[in-house]
Amino acid sequence: MKEQMYSVNGIELYSLTNSALKSFCLSLYIRAGSIFEKESENGISHLFEHIVFRNLKNKYENFYELLALHGLDVQGCTYKEFIHFSITGPYYEFDFATEIFCELFAEIKLNKDELNKEKKRIKAEIREKDERNTIDYYFNKLVWAGSEAEKSILGYCKIIDNISIKKLNVFREECFSKGNFFIYATGNVSEKEIDELKKRVEKLNFQENKAKKTNTVTVNENFLNRECILNIRNNYWHYIKIGFDIDCTEYSGGVIDLLYAVLFEGDKALLHNYLSEDNPIIYSYECTLEQYDNVGNINFKFEVRKDRIEEAFKIIVGLLNDIKSGQFNFDVNLKAEICNAEMESDRPEDLNWSMAYYNHILKTDKLDYSDEYYGRFKNITKEDVMQAAKGIFRVSNMTVALKGNKIKADEIEKILKILDERA
Repeated sequence: MKEQMYSVNGIELYSLTNSALKSFCLSLYIRAGSIFEKESENGISHLFEHIVFRNLKNKYENFYELLALHGLDVQGCTYKEFIHFSITGPYYEFDFATEIFCELFAEIKLNKDELNKEKKRIKAEIREKDERNTIDYYFNKLVWAGSEAEKSILGYCKIIDNISIKKLNVFREECFSKGNFFIYATGNVSEKEIDELKKRVEKLNFQENKAKKTNTVTVNENFLNRECILNIRNNYWHYIKIGFDIDCTEYSGGVIDLLYAVLFEGDKALLHNYLSEDNPIIYSYECTLEQYDNVGNINFKFEVRKDRIEEAFKIIVGLLNDIKSGQFNFDVNLKAEICNAEMESDRPEDLNWSMAYYNHILKTDKLDYSDEYYGRFKNITKEDVMQAAKGIFRVSNMTVALKGNKIKADEIEKILKILDERA
């Protein structure tokens, strides 16, 4: 399989198709999100994503029943750096899907009552997620203080209340300006169907892009220059989140992916083995790689009993130092990543996201399905991963956030400083 690219009406359209599959995924990726928002409009991208769905519902009678009748699923998601809409379904419904897809671009025509209903839904989401009281919110503020990446994706109720239909349509025109979005089709889609999609896109009107957005963020003076300090908030339960700053210009995307896989992916993941299988301190954990063109942060969080906090930190420091010295199976992790990429080709929705993200959103090693190493993992050695671990897992890159009570910060800080012994 090889990616195809078309330019239609000033818009980039990509495809990676496979006629052996029974389904398709058609996606729209927009350069928008909280890192591009003004403080006074923080949350408008997420609101816009919701409003587009309500606009679609007004276009079609019994919209969700109609989708179910055709076996289609329409989804939307807002990230810090882009908005993603997707339509998936059986291959024989692609033509009807393109009709709905092109309505995503339509002018927003909602009355005040309809707008307020969607605002109430978002405010309920903000309330239910209780974002400000989470360790994720606290950690995000510590890592990205003063940066565009510090802003909330959901936004805030007072700001949401002040966004009008007029403002949303201005935002819509910015989103759908030439060069600010692209279209991706994966799965069982024929050349004829691609041509029909191109004809539909050709009929749409898009304004010229006034300001090109880049997937970079500014950082504060502490980024890559942090002190070994625990950041603690009182809480009955004990939660820990640990992250490390990354200078993404120093390492290839494939190396960062492999390092992430060694730590976190699957039952072979060292964090799983060290903290759960071999030393059952925790049952599960959550991990994230937040990445921009210039910088990023690799992090993980877990809940732990108070009397085992110090033990958990000792194990984590030992684990990270073991990776620096090469105590991991490189060949197994490389093979697993290659197998994951291979199996993803059978899942049009996952493949769509990966191809769009790695090849057209993030400036990194591209995914290439015509290459046996899928492009991203070509010529990477174990030494490359070890050197990345030595460069990233340092005290000067580390942020630690804790929620708990009566934590012995001094003792934990001494443990963390051992990280630099194998730098």
